[in-house]
Amino acid sequence: MSHSMMSFHSSAVRQDQAGAIIADYLALERARRHRRVFVAWFGLLAALIVGLGTAVHDRSAAWLAAGLCLAAPAWAWAIELRRDWRLAKRLDEVPKVIKSS
Repeated sequence: MSHSMMSFHSSAVRQDQAGAIIADYLALERARRHRRVFVAWFGLLAALIVGLGTAVHDRSAAWLAAGLCLAAPAWAWAIELRRDWRLAKRLDEVPKVIKSS
């Protein structure tokens, strides 16, 4: 995972534009946090379901249930991508953005 930092001069953007960028950034971070929690918990739940399904010899139902458990992290990932694209679009509108990694 690569981290990058964006900076721009506050005089280069309007106050409402800076507020929108900050709001989009915070929404992206919140979406990332939710996705990470969902992957951990629903992944564990899916593993438990597959394990129990194997123990009771009902593998097809276990795999179906495990697949359904993975739907929540996939949905969270889609939301995270949408928030990332929105933030990138806002940052593209800012003149003289300086990107450093």
